Order: sequence, then structure tokens, then C-alpha cells
Amino acid sequence: MIKMLFAHTTEIDNVDAALSRIHDQLDAEGGLFRHSVGILYYYSDFALTGVVQKLCSRFDFPIVGGTTSNSAVPGSGESMNLTLTILTSDDCTFSAGLSDPLSQDPFVPVEKLYRQLAGDAGEKPALFFIMTPHLLEVTGDDYLAALNSLSGGVPVFGSAAFTHTVDFTNVKTCFNGVEYKDRLALIAFRGNLHPRFFCSTIPEERMIHQRAFITDSYKNRIRKINGIPAMQYLESIGLSEDGKLLGIATFPLVVYTGDGSRLIRTIFRNEGEELLCSGSMPVHTSLGISFCDKEFVIESAKKTAQEYIASGEEGSLALIISCAARRWTLGSDAYAEIRAINSGFENLPYHFAYSAGEFCPMVNPVGKMVNGFLNYSLSVCII
Repeated sequence: MIKMLFAHTTEIDNVDAALSRIHDQLDAEGGLFRHSVGILYYYSDFALTGVVQKLCSRFDFPIVGGTTSNSAVPGSGESMNLTLTILTSDDCTFSAGLSDPLSQDPFVPVEKLYRQLAGDAGEKPALFFIMTPHLLEVTGDDYLAALNSLSGGVPVFGSAAFTHTVDFTNVKTCFNGVEYKDRLALIAFRGNLHPRFFCSTIPEERMIHQRAFITDSYKNRIRKINGIPAMQYLESIGLSEDGKLLGIATFPLVVYTGDGSRLIRTIFRNEGEELLCSGSMPVHTSLGISFCDKEFVIESAKKTAQEYIASGEEGSLALIISCAARRWTLGSDAYAEIRAINSGFENLPYHFAYSAGEFCPMVNPVGKMVNGFLNYSLSVCII
């Protein structure tokens, strides 16, 4: 069994007050078992004022974290905050580590980290929790390809670090209180664990344009659609004007792969006539464009919670990751989705955060559970 202890603070400038508030909440939750690990999400200013580093230095177990725009644990309210979850157990173990700096080919640093966490016995974990940096030319698909190859498909859940700005400035991963721009952190869970996953993605009925074809691409970069430059195509359907993208956060790109799967991506930005996207955009695949609005975000959050309740699955805790694009879609009502989550998971300890990409296993068209890197999704891991 894994027990979740959680705490939060809004004290950005007063380090002593922030630490006191965190420790008062953890003391109220009870003590730790033999094995523990921490997951930390925070508004970037908490690192600038020293709260993150001093908080992590108070614990003798690893803490994996990253920046986000908004996060929540039960009782955290609605404000810019830092949220900490401690997972602790007598019969499950946790090992955590940080990769070397990542390059355009991240396999070598990911393999080194995997070998480090596997240990001499090479025991396969039951679950990975991952926190990745924001690198324009490397995406979650690259990390998953490496981990799938090394582990044989161990479930991977987690997030790509994010921050409160749409230009992705000050995005950092964090390991034991130290921030990094180009490294990923990983937690390996071992023990008698049977994690379950629930995921809400953009449904097919929200498609708004007829399908096109990606005729030239490289990794996450689309060069041509239907044989013309990608930006020209978007302009032809009213999503680009004078070289500028319109409604970038509200129009998911949907890629239909050869095996019947759908890859849902967001556009980071355009570079001239090319589009830089959040994940792989395979050439010679069919492309559709959908839409995301506030009503969908809130209703899908409620529906996901209801699906968990209806499943009858029992768990000790929930890790919940939602896409930053969903947050942008909410506009000024930034906490609407968090309120929906809080009402749906009121009987289960949870840790919620916004992400620039969601790692969550999903059932593919042939009924097999496979790891996925997603956008515009709400992803839940029940442990």
C-alpha cells in the first residue's frame, strides 16, 4: 500500500512561513513509512525566492518536480501555489534519478538513467513517473521510445514541465531542489502495484475541418500539408492571417496513424512557413483539426471523474495531469477545471497539475495498453 501525504503553500516571498505551513500540514497527515519519494509542482517564483531549494533540503528522500501554471491538492484553494505530495510505503519502494543533459537524440542519457534506476539486478519497475523539460526539438515521443525499448513497455505516467507564460519561459524540471532546463527526472515504482489509467481526449465529433495530408515533415516539424507550406494551408482554412497563427491554443491537430490511433497535438509556434508541434507528426498521415472550449474542458473533467467512480476501481491516491492548452482555454476562470476535479475526487487524495504534455498509457485500436504522449488530455493514474 502507498500512502499519500500532501501539502501546499501560497507563501512565495516568505521562505520561513512557506516551510512552516508545509510542515504543519504534513505533521497533521501523520508519519512516514520505510520508503518515501516526493512529487513537487510549483509556480516558478517559488524557486526564485528560495522556497523550493530550502523545502527539498529538509527531506532525506528524493523529490522530483517541475514548474507549472497551476496545481492543486485537496484543500489548496485557488491561487498561485506550490504543491507537494509525498508517497510513502512499507511494501513498495521508490528509486529516483536525474538524466544527463538531453540532446536531439536523448536515447543515451535516458538509457544511462534507466540503468541507474534498474540497479544491478535489473528488476523491472511496475510504473514510471516522468517529468520532462521543454526542448523544442525533442518531444515526449522521443523519451517514450527510449523507455519502451529499455523496459519492454513499463507504464509511464507524468508530465512535461510548464509555466505560466505562453512563450514557455522559465520552464524547469527539478530534482532535490535544483532546477534544470535540459534534464528529465524519473521515479521508478516497485512492488505489488496495479496502476489504472483514465484519460479524456478530444472526441471525434469535435472535428471542424475535412482531413488533409502531411506531405512533408521531420519529427515534430510540419513543412507541408497537401503539398503546400503548412502556414499557407492554415491560412486557406482561416487559422492563420498575415503570417500569424490564430487561436493557437484552441485548435488541436489530430493525426490519424496507419494503425488507427489518433495523435492529438498542439502547435508551439510557426517558424516561417513551418509549424513546430508538441509531438511527432509523421509524414504521409491524415491530419484533422478540432476545437477545444471551456465547456468541453469542464465537462470532460467531470466525466473522467465519473468514469473512475463508475469503474469501481479502488485506489489509495490519484495523480492527475491536464494539458496547458486546456488551462488557456479556460481564460480568466483559471480554476474551473480544478474545481471540477476537486468535486469528482473528493474521496480520494490527489495531486493535480497542468502540463505541456501528458504521459499516460491508453488502449490502442487492437485493445492493447500502450504508453502515449498526449496533448489536450486529462490523464489520471490511480495507484
